[in-house]
Amino acid sequence: MKKKYHLEVIRILAILMVMYNHSAAFMSFSNQSGVEYAISFLFSMVCKGAVPLFFMVSGALLLGKNESGKDLFQKRILRMILVIVIFSFLYYMKLVLKGERPFAPFSFLLSLPTDLVYLPYWFLYSYLGVLTILPILRPLAQNMSKNTFWYLIILQILLDCLKPTAWVLWGYGLCGYYNFSGLFQYVIFYPLIGYGLDQYFSETKFLTPKNIGRNLAVFVAAVLTQMMVYKDYLSVGNYQEVYLGTWLSVPVIVIFLNTKLLFQEERLSERTKKILVSVGGCVFGCYLLGGFIGTGGRLDVIAGTLTPVTGMLPAYIIEIIIAFLIEVAVTLVLKKLPVFRKLL
Repeated sequence: MKKKYHLEVIRILAILMVMYNHSAAFMSFSNQSGVEYAISFLFSMVCKGAVPLFFMVSGALLLGKNESGKDLFQKRILRMILVIVIFSFLYYMKLVLKGERPFAPFSFLLSLPTDLVYLPYWFLYSYLGVLTILPILRPLAQNMSKNTFWYLIILQILLDCLKPTAWVLWGYGLCGYYNFSGLFQYVIFYPLIGYGLDQYFSETKFLTPKNIGRNLAVFVAAVLTQMMVYKDYLSVGNYQEVYLGTWLSVPVIVIFLNTKLLFQEERLSERTKKILVSVGGCVFGCYLLGGFIGTGGRLDVIAGTLTPVTGMLPAYIIEIIIAFLIEVAVTLVLKKLPVFRKLL
């Protein structure tokens, strides 16, 4: 299968967005004003798109494949179950050693299907859901036309973005019985759209009126989101993230398309390709290591030291990049160990 380097870039961007979402910089706009407020708000909104981007990459890579149920279970589902068990247990042992949990391994195993040891590992369960419904999603995706994918995007924007916005901002809503929002769940919508955009989006130039228009749409989505978040703030007295993801599909789709345009294979040197493949191949390991090495805890000394000099936002961005590089290095080492090689 031909290597798709833009997908590696999207993976890298997505894990950096995850790390931002888990840092103290997320939602820091609540204590800022002016340009800092605008940039922080945009970052906080866009970083919520990390999981949709991961699902879009999975859709682009997996929905075009044809494999037996046996292969799907052995190569993908069983591996993900092992990842959940092993890394949840490692994080559980971290809590035990810190005295935050009693050592009760049998109770730990019994709780795994219903409870999360480490909250950000919710993505593993959600991704397991994607793998489980692959036999349904694959024929659906492979038999959808280009226009049907665009129709699905338009429906999502109208009913999952515009509909709640109209209700929150202007008090106007559609009849509740006109509802098929299940189609827009992360585990269905984003894998399908990732596959469709990867298959059918054929533009090659970045600076075109069409692409400039798409990027301007991100700012329109950000303005509408800010209006909703601020109205909620006026109502409850504090900033919440409840409406922060209302228009998420717009920046997520634009990021996917921008990356595909900018990282076409013929534009990349062989060295760049090797780096992207190597670093992109560590992203899953970086995600799993987030509870052990990532932003927060001891690494926050970096942002704490830099904040008086650079300001809060640049300080945490530097901390995130340093944490990411450490996680990549650790993942590369772990991949050399037989017990982790196939899991990561």
